[in-house]
Amino acid sequence: MLNTLQNNFLKITKTIFPDHPQLFDEWTDDIGHLMASQVDYQPCQSLKAFFVIIDRLAKDHELKFESMENWVQDYKDEIRNFVLPYIRIVGEDSVPYSLKSSNRQVINSLLNQNFAESGSALLFHKLRETISKNEFDIATEIPTAKIAEKALEATAQVRSENAYLKMKSNAAIEQWKNLTSQAITSMDDLTADIFDIVSILWMQQATHKDQMIHFHTDDALNLRRLQGRSEESDGYQTSYRKKERDDIMKRLAALTTIWIRIERENLRFINEDQGNFDEIGQVQFNPLFLIDSVTVAYRGENPIGIYECSIRPGEILANFLYGSQKSSGFLALKTLEYHPTKQKYHKRLSRYLSWQWRIRQKSADYLRAYHIGGDKGLLKVMDLDVNPRYGSRIKEQFEEILDTLQQDGIIKEWSYKEKDLEQQIEQERNWFANTWLKARVQIIPPTEITGIGDDRDLLMIEDYDYETVNFSTMLKGLTKLEVAASIETAEEKLVTPENISRERNDRGLSILMAANQIGISHSTLSRYERNLIKRPYTENLEKMKEWLNSK
Repeated sequence: MLNTLQNNFLKITKTIFPDHPQLFDEWTDDIGHLMASQVDYQPCQSLKAFFVIIDRLAKDHELKFESMENWVQDYKDEIRNFVLPYIRIVGEDSVPYSLKSSNRQVINSLLNQNFAESGSALLFHKLRETISKNEFDIATEIPTAKIAEKALEATAQVRSENAYLKMKSNAAIEQWKNLTSQAITSMDDLTADIFDIVSILWMQQATHKDQMIHFHTDDALNLRRLQGRSEESDGYQTSYRKKERDDIMKRLAALTTIWIRIERENLRFINEDQGNFDEIGQVQFNPLFLIDSVTVAYRGENPIGIYECSIRPGEILANFLYGSQKSSGFLALKTLEYHPTKQKYHKRLSRYLSWQWRIRQKSADYLRAYHIGGDKGLLKVMDLDVNPRYGSRIKEQFEEILDTLQQDGIIKEWSYKEKDLEQQIEQERNWFANTWLKARVQIIPPTEITGIGDDRDLLMIEDYDYETVNFSTMLKGLTKLEVAASIETAEEKLVTPENISRERNDRGLSILMAANQIGISHSTLSRYERNLIKRPYTENLEKMKEWLNSK
């Protein structure tokens, strides 16, 4: 069956998209997953767009979807124009840049950009989130944070000692311990900014994983666009106020106290270029960053923080920021400008979206809606309060954050997915918990992320409401003409929650009795009838269809 589909799509891609030969490989891979009926599998956006336009043409011109190879040529231009915006250009993931000769040149270049290449691996994102929210447990002897997400299990610790830093005297060792002993209190959104800034500067300049770069406190202040009291001829700001420098120096010192360890026996890196995996053995705790040539600033006899140093990512982090295992996306530099306390929620949401957009890049699935509440919702991401007593205030604050991100160009547009949400809220007493927290928002990335200047076609797929379409069923219809033809007959009953419930009641069957006849669990049948299962397994759909039309 798959070979037949491959041949059909090979003809289509050669004829309609001769300038995009990679489509055949991408679509064939997606077809294989869809034909295997993998739960919730989403094909790449170009194949999804192809499904939409083919289905629309079939309905508009009374054509048969399963016979598309007979008429697709007649609508070649229309299909091509619709699908083109969704095609991922080969090589677009690696945006070239020229290495700069100094930090100042790098920073001045970055200040003329809206987005900068940054780390986007899961470990990178979760570490940054742990730092920003200070999720280290101080009840343990060494402040520790556990990171567990999907296949990742890691531990981060805040340690005052640094065996990698060469100290010439006992006095210097004591001074360093004094400097870093209060690091745990400096884990916040500004420290997360420094984490991003150092990573961005290193990625811009590194030519190998062990390369050190020079870092100065003023570099961070310039990237945060804080105004100095002096300005160099190239625009670089200097002579910053004491508090502004102190804040950066303390955070840089705090960042150097973090050590990480991967808990899995083997850490697998995905090599996206070659489509395979590289493995490294289990590792012990490693510093997040390695530093050398440190200049510590003092006020009297008290160390304030690191004024400047040479720095590079540690062994684990470097694997995610350089080489074939690198995982990078684009962070809006405006994120660094937001106030670390007054606008911390803006920072957190912007970082999260940057990470999400990198994940969604492969399939260009940028418009999938985000949940507001719940363990994976945006309120949880930002660590915003969800107390129903302050429902109106929380909703207003949430909307203000998104409005600000839109005004600042971090996102292009946002809207609630549920079109009648405001009307529902007006009519409900407990709207905050029952309606708003369960709602979703659609966030459109800017052109710099999607590469699509006009998002009208991008929105068209969403407006066509293909979220609940079973693409594997559509594909199987291409090779099972007799099934596809029978679906169109008026006599056959469609599988819907209403039809299943009505038929069960007409036959005088309980949920348990009907489930036994169909061959599925009674809990699955119960949830389906109550419309709680949006994407049933294809196997279950087939069983319900056979039972529904068995009399």
